[in-house]
Amino acid sequence: MPLPTPTLFKVEVSNSFLSYINDRVATGRISGGGVKLPPGKEWARGIPPETMTHLQEYWKTKYDWRAVEARINSHLKMFTIPIKHDEEELTIHFVHHRSNREGAIPLLFQHGWPGNFLEVEKIIDSLTNPKDPSQQAYHVVAPSLPGFVFSDPSTNPNFNLLSIAAINNKLMLYLGYPKYIAQGGDWGSMVTRTMAVQFPDSCVGVHVNMTVAPPPSWWRATIIFFWFILWAIWTGKDKEGKLGRMQWWMTEESGYSEIQSTKPQALSYALTDSPIGMLAWLRDKMELLIDDDYTWTEEESITWAMLYLIAGNSGHACIYTNFKGEKLKMFNDYLLNKRISKNVDFGASIFPKEVFNVPRWWAKTSIAQNIVFWREHDKGGHFASVERPDVLVKDIRDWTAVMNPARIQELKRVGKAGL
Repeated sequence: MPLPTPTLFKVEVSNSFLSYINDRVATGRISGGGVKLPPGKEWARGIPPETMTHLQEYWKTKYDWRAVEARINSHLKMFTIPIKHDEEELTIHFVHHRSNREGAIPLLFQHGWPGNFLEVEKIIDSLTNPKDPSQQAYHVVAPSLPGFVFSDPSTNPNFNLLSIAAINNKLMLYLGYPKYIAQGGDWGSMVTRTMAVQFPDSCVGVHVNMTVAPPPSWWRATIIFFWFILWAIWTGKDKEGKLGRMQWWMTEESGYSEIQSTKPQALSYALTDSPIGMLAWLRDKMELLIDDDYTWTEEESITWAMLYLIAGNSGHACIYTNFKGEKLKMFNDYLLNKRISKNVDFGASIFPKEVFNVPRWWAKTSIAQNIVFWREHDKGGHFASVERPDVLVKDIRDWTAVMNPARIQELKRVGKAGL
C-alpha cells in the first residue's frame, strides 16, 4: 500500500469568515473590572481593560489579515498530509523547509500552547541556510499539533501525547526521514520527549527549552532526593528562582489549565465565537511568560488569536485533558516516570522566565540518561524561538555539535534522501 504524500498548502481565509471576524471585533465589548490594582500587579486578574481596548482599536483600524496571510504564504512552505492513527485519519498541517546545504540533518520543531506553527518563523531560515557555510544546516519540519490551526482534531477521547508522538514519527517517516532529531518547548517539549522514549531508533536526539520533571525518587536516587530537599529549602523563597517561579505559576496562574483540562468544550464555545475573548485568553499567558526586554507587537498578538479562531474547534484546549484522570496516570507512566535512554542525545536550554525549569542534576535523574548539552541563560522566557531566535539557533547547533558523531553521520546520510 503506497505511503501518503504531502499536498501543498496555502492559507486562504474566506472573505465571509474574515467579515464575520471583523464584525465581531468591531462590536466586541471590553468588560471593566472596577478594581484598581497596584503598580506591578496590573495583570494579576487577567489582561487589563486598557490593554484590551488598545488591541481592539488596533484590530479594527490597523490590523491587516490579508497582509499577514500573504507574508505567511510567501515565507513558509506548507503542506498537509493524511495520517492514520487508532482507526481515524487526521489531516496534519506542517511546514517543511529542506536545506540546500550538503550534510543537512532532519529536525522536527514542535510548538505548544498558546503558540502555533509560526513559532518556527524566526528561526527557520537560519537553521536551513546559515550565513556561515561551515555551520550545521537542518531540514526543518514544523507540524501543527492535532486540533491546532490547520491540523484536524481527534475525535477519540483517549487521544494523548502518545498519539501525537506516533503521528509525528509517521510524518517524519513519510517525508523520508527514518532518523531525525527534535526540538520543542511547552507541549512541544513533552511531545518530543515522548517521541524519544517511544521511538529511540528514529528520534535519536531531543533538545528542549522547558524541563517538566517529577521530584527525584527517594528509593531510586536516595542521595539526589536528599539533595533535592536541601535545594528546595535553600532556593524555595526566591520568587524568581526555578522553584519559586514554578510554585508561583502553579498556585497563581494555572487556572487556564484547570478549566481546559476539565471543560475544554464548554470553554471553546465562548472563545471560538468571540475574537476579543480569544485574544484576551491567549494574550494573558503570552504576557506573563516573556522576559522584560521583549514586547509582543499588536500584530503578533492578534495573528496568534486569529490562528486559533480559524481552527474553530476545542482541540487546542483538549490537549490539557492529559493532566486529568486516567490520561494523567498514563502521562506519568509513559513520560514523567521514564527517562530518555542513553541512546538518545539530550540537550536543554534554560531561560530564566520559563516557569518549568529544573537543575541539571534533577534532569539527569528524572528526564534523560544521556545529557550531552545544558546551557543556562541570563535572559529569555517561555517562547525562546520568538524572544531569542538567534540564541536558540546557536544552542541547537552547539547541541548538535556534541551529539554522538556516528549518529550525526547517519542523520546526514538520511537527510540526503528525504523528500
